[in-house]
Amino acid sequence: MRAILLSLCLCFFHGWALSATASEDLKKCFAQSSSSKDNVTLMKWVTKALVAHPALTEIPAIKPADKTNIDRDFAAYVEKILITDCKKQTMDTLQTEGLPGLQGVLEAQSQQLIKELLSNPEVNKEIGAFATHIDQNKLMAALLGLR
Repeated sequence: MRAILLSLCLCFFHGWALSATASEDLKKCFAQSSSSKDNVTLMKWVTKALVAHPALTEIPAIKPADKTNIDRDFAAYVEKILITDCKKQTMDTLQTEGLPGLQGVLEAQSQQLIKELLSNPEVNKEIGAFATHIDQNKLMAALLGLR
């Protein structure tokens, strides 16, 4: 009985270690296989999807032809990354972790993309632009507990 339990534990931990390795390998492959152009393609696709939200109607609409081009470029990127460049790592991750493992890798890729975008001076300028509309005296008083 003890030998069976030990074997089951080893199998469980071996599978867990393999799955962690598979998703880490896939993250590395994504990072190595994704160019700056690929990252721009991903950001365009995310932006296209986000501006479709009804609450964002004041943001200029993307032309239907441009939407089609963005979708086509993103599909080509997905095929390149999952089927060509990182096929083995994708299959290993899916076999050991399933879709949640792939989702975790995609989230890590998105975080890396955001980090890259935020390193751009023009993006930082736009992010900080709201500060000119804040009453600095009120903000400091509130933060320092003054009235």
